[in-house]
Amino acid sequence: MQRLCAGPHTWDLTRRAVVMGILNRTRDSFYDRGAHFELDALLRHAERLVGDGADVLDVGARPGGVGVRDVSEPEEVELVASTVAALRARFEVALSVDTWRASVAAAGFAAGAVIGNDMSGFSDPGYLPAAAAAGAAVVATHNRLGPQIADPEPVYGDVVEDVREVLAGLVERAAHAGLPNERVIVDPGLDLGKTWQQSLRLLARLELFSALGHPVMLAASNKIFLGRALGLDTGDRAEASLVACAAGIARGARIVRVHDARGARQAAELLAALETA
Repeated sequence: MQRLCAGPHTWDLTRRAVVMGILNRTRDSFYDRGAHFELDALLRHAERLVGDGADVLDVGARPGGVGVRDVSEPEEVELVASTVAALRARFEVALSVDTWRASVAAAGFAAGAVIGNDMSGFSDPGYLPAAAAAGAAVVATHNRLGPQIADPEPVYGDVVEDVREVLAGLVERAAHAGLPNERVIVDPGLDLGKTWQQSLRLLARLELFSALGHPVMLAASNKIFLGRALGLDTGDRAEASLVACAAGIARGARIVRVHDARGARQAAELLAALETA
């Protein structure tokens, strides 16, 4: 049985994929443009995500990307800690922190988060020790150059093999920090230092990352590669995002990070039913 453990939460991943709903407490998210920055608005959105079937809520207050307003470390700590505390008081689902800063992750864990979603590939040396001390799970993500560094023309020998080799190294670092296999998730990092063609290839060969022995997370929702592959603006990628979600689950993704929890939960349930039919 493949399972994911995070704090007191355990999921049997052989039953169905886990749905992680995205909560952006930022003013510059590429998707919602700060629509949920105010806490009341974010809590209302969280209620919708949970009602639609999200198993995990992933809270992010980090800078939105290259060229946007930076968020200072103290500001990110305060936003994440207060948001996680408010969510924990209202919901029983597991909480995740989307940050690459160890201090922010530690503050989130102290407030009740049980997953550290680090899109930087553990660039902060204190990240893994903070997760290990808190009994949290982590997401090991491939990112060629690191957070907030422009990478418009990434070059790989073989993008699938190169990404898998880096993820294997991140998994080894997590093991050395004391995190067991069931508390380490791998994410090939679509759009992070990849062209849209490279991201498509990673999605097409997603099953190869399961061989690392860890749950695979797919974070494809509304991403740039979908827009460039199909000629879609950000607001027009909902259907393509669900297709990518279903395709990823069929190829071995056990966690899907999404904006549309309702559609993703239906996809996960249907694919689970197909497996047992």
